Amino acid sequence: MSEVIERFAQACRREPGCLSYDVFRSVEQPERFLSVEQYADREAFAAHRNSDHFREIGQGELLAVAVTRTVRTFTGAEPVPPKA
Repeated sequence: MSEVIERFAQACRREPGCLSYDVFRSVEQPERFLSVEQYADREAFAAHRNSDHFREIGQGELLAVAVTRTVRTFTGAEPVPPKA
């Protein structure tokens, strides 16, 4: 599964509105992963969710092997600096 996650993360990082996409693996439960994503604005996040790689890898390959999936969406507590 880690190969699929890495392919997905790389594709997401190439999105114009993606400010960061970090993937973490649990030390105690190595089968568990956490991704923390940051997008420039709501439009960039919507574009991410409508991208081919989101549908093909995110909703296809990853969901096929995921035991559980939790998604939480947050807004910044402070202004997000523009990507250089």
